[in-house]
Amino acid sequence: MFTDTEIREVFHFCFLQRLLSASDPGIYVLKGGVNLRFFFNSPRYSVDMDLDVLAGSVATLKKNGYKILEDAAFQRSLKVFGIDEIEVNDPEKAKHTETTQRFGCSLVTESGLHLPTRVEFSRRAEDPGDHALIESIDSDIALRYRRLAYRCRHYSGAVAVRHKIEALAGRAVTQARDVFDLAILIDGGHFAVAASEGTLDGLAMDEAIECLASLHWDEYAGQVVEFLDSAGREEYGTREAWRRLQMNAYSALENSA
Repeated sequence: MFTDTEIREVFHFCFLQRLLSASDPGIYVLKGGVNLRFFFNSPRYSVDMDLDVLAGSVATLKKNGYKILEDAAFQRSLKVFGIDEIEVNDPEKAKHTETTQRFGCSLVTESGLHLPTRVEFSRRAEDPGDHALIESIDSDIALRYRRLAYRCRHYSGAVAVRHKIEALAGRAVTQARDVFDLAILIDGGHFAVAASEGTLDGLAMDEAIECLASLHWDEYAGQVVEFLDSAGREEYGTREAWRRLQMNAYSALENSA
């Protein structure tokens, strides 16, 4: 039996595998929370999956994305995970521009529950080069779903740190999940690497610090604790853990400002 968060994750896992096998895998770079989950041992599940796309037309990606979502064999393969149906959001109302493409859907469980999720692509003008690594997804995650791990291009820990600081400082509504993800990367030594490489140059550290300090336990509990795996809840699911994570992130940002 799989939880709601696991059902979304296995959908992301299988959709990404199909996407990489159906087109040039080198033009996609996984980022965000799913990147941290698949490659950096993050205990936080994600509702949505985000990637950068480096080449190809809007029309081609739109065709390939909906082809996967609407494929009967793909949908049948997900039934073993408790996904009875994929209800695809109206393609005519979805955003498909030269900068952003979104594929939204609801995963309908055997009990009739609808779990909304989205796969979003952002277009980059330049290839990230060495900042994007080609590695195998965490084998423990693949094993949980009785699948084989596959190789995927994704952003390095140092670049993930930069992305999280940009998100923390730049979102219209500050998100506690950005603080959690940043703290996980700090604990993994990736913040120090980013600082030594100059990856953090030019970031709005003061704004990030201000946004971080504005967050409270209730926001963390709703945005992060609810989406942690069981081991993660034991380690990170308390007020004390939140204060520690917040202070660790605050100290790292302040020392780099």
